[in-house]
Amino acid sequence: MCDTFAIGPSYTGKDTCMFGKNSDREPDEVQLIVSIPGMEYDEGEDLKCTYIIIPQVRHTNAMLLCRPFWMWGAEMGVNEKGVVIGNEAIFTKVKAEKKPGLIGMDLLRLALERSDTAKDAVSVIIDLLKLYGQGGPCGYRDKRLSYMNSYLIMDRQEILVLETIGRDYAVKTYNDYAVISNIITLGRDWDDGSFTPGTDIKTFNDRLITYFAGGSPRRSSILKRIEEGRGHIEIKDAFEILRNHEKPLPSKGSNRDVCMHAAEPLIRRSQTVGSLAVELDKEDGFKVFVTAGSAPCLSTFKPVIPMHPRGIPAGIDKGDGNYNLDSYWWRHEHFHVNMLFHYDRLNSAFKKDIMALEDEICTRTPFYKWDSKDPALYEISRNSFDQTEKIEGRFLEGMKGMPRKAPMLYSLYWKRIVGRNRISLLTC
Repeated sequence: MCDTFAIGPSYTGKDTCMFGKNSDREPDEVQLIVSIPGMEYDEGEDLKCTYIIIPQVRHTNAMLLCRPFWMWGAEMGVNEKGVVIGNEAIFTKVKAEKKPGLIGMDLLRLALERSDTAKDAVSVIIDLLKLYGQGGPCGYRDKRLSYMNSYLIMDRQEILVLETIGRDYAVKTYNDYAVISNIITLGRDWDDGSFTPGTDIKTFNDRLITYFAGGSPRRSSILKRIEEGRGHIEIKDAFEILRNHEKPLPSKGSNRDVCMHAAEPLIRRSQTVGSLAVELDKEDGFKVFVTAGSAPCLSTFKPVIPMHPRGIPAGIDKGDGNYNLDSYWWRHEHFHVNMLFHYDRLNSAFKKDIMALEDEICTRTPFYKWDSKDPALYEISRNSFDQTEKIEGRFLEGMKGMPRKAPMLYSLYWKRIVGRNRISLLTC
């Protein structure tokens, strides 16, 4: 489960546009933050995607991707041209093709590699969809999981929603804002597509799975927050939208929570494992923020400078299915899982500290060019990660000797996750 939104200048109240997405996947599915330079290729080269090989193009754009460690594709990302994309699983009566094809995350990465505008990205996805279809397992451990995909695609001029069902599609342009979730949203309200004119594509929803996925109420809550903020939405407001819970405790939550917390293996089995927020100015400036770890309510949004010669900080591009302290994602996960057993007692104090740090981060982070080599920008980024880990370390120290507190079934579920990954729970 995931949620994605984009907000144009009429709602930010200035000449900027914003994008935000939570990537909700299996609770111990590492998500990497990877910076990929633009490349030139020889004619006739091949490209290995997650399951199939397709022809490579001659030139690809530089990108920053948020990518599940095991797949070639990405859940969300931004390229050097200012194209930003997030995808959503949609559950439809049309099932994925049995023959392997491109999965939605492959199509997202291919669109970022090959597109200079949001409209270009739509065309890339449509053309590849027609050629290869969408098929193949989309889960990390759950290899039965497959789905159709919708995409929210933003550049400095416009916002596009593309919803795909099999090899068919519908697309609509937005000026002010758009929100997608785990539900078909366009209905009959689309500008272009491969369906017969007037087709209500919402009728393709698998109503049972879509209901339990909770996409409709999550989408409604984000739409409400955007409408309430019209004309004065800041990047910190985007962070807070991605942190939204219906109820204060993760253990009492549901699939209606934008900041999603896994709780059991049947219905609440998705966890927000990474978050991305992007702000673009009207010319060529970027601000790119990531959590690089699970649960935005238990992390800070930190700036990354995609092409800085000193590289990506703090091991955010490292990690796989094995617990490893070289990986920022796993280091944060140690804090995250311990905090789940102390959330009601410590979260208010923790949130106060991370809000203060984010205020400082946002004040210090200017718009920067994609290829910026400014050492001061890199220091802001690196320090943001360092300070976050110091805050987390201080709270971990405070948990030592503190009794763990969580409902029994929730506790058993997370102890199973912790055990299979050999993460240490602090002793009571």
